[in-house]
Amino acid sequence: MATQPIGRFYALQQEVEVPEPYVLTSKIKIPPPTRRQMKAVRAAKTVEDADRLFLGSHYDAIVELFDDRPDQEWTAFSTEVWEHFFGKGINDVEGKSRESSDS
Repeated sequence: MATQPIGRFYALQQEVEVPEPYVLTSKIKIPPPTRRQMKAVRAAKTVEDADRLFLGSHYDAIVELFDDRPDQEWTAFSTEVWEHFFGKGINDVEGKSRESSDS
């Protein structure tokens, strides 16, 4: 008989709701980012580097999909994928109005 793991580490794995992968196309499914991945995203020196780290192995295919599309579509995708994994408001910056962020 296998022993049941004990401790909060194992209990948290059962309690926390981890989002499903974000499905962009039939071939592009972005898995939830790991803690290691998010530490690298926060340490990235450029937005492109952060995007590459966040989107992982799908980065090049995703960029290719959006490169010849209106920039608003990329912005909508970027906002939506972050909200998918971290909830509404993840991209809100306190003290920054919507108007100032669009200019």
